[in-house]
Amino acid sequence: MQSELKRVVYVSEKTDVSDTTLKDIIASSKKNNPEEDVTGCLLSGSNSFLQLLEGPTEFIDTLYSKISRDNRHENVITLCDEKIDERLFLSWSMKLAPFENMEWSNENFNSGNFLNITSEEALNMFVRLNEYTRK
Repeated sequence: MQSELKRVVYVSEKTDVSDTTLKDIIASSKKNNPEEDVTGCLLSGSNSFLQLLEGPTEFIDTLYSKISRDNRHENVITLCDEKIDERLFLSWSMKLAPFENMEWSNENFNSGNFLNITSEEALNMFVRLNEYTRK
């Protein structure tokens, strides 16, 4: 029997803006996520992270709890927490997406500030990024 799938999207404020921190997050995700069948996409903005996680419910809940306590960011806000039938990012253990290469209707997003994003805007960004990276 296949596990129930879940999607979580969150935004948070960065506490450390160094490239080393970002590289550590991606390396850790690429190493650990495949073992738990977790996929997703991370956007690293000027002052914030916007991340989408997908996978088996029990693993997503555990991972999100761990992320919420991670000191590399603060003020973690859940934008989406839902059961899904299929993944948006099927083959990405954790993709660092090139959001800067796209035009967004919101000036804050263009500058990498995701702190006031709505759940609808966040999901739309990830859908557009998924389409963009398939080209």
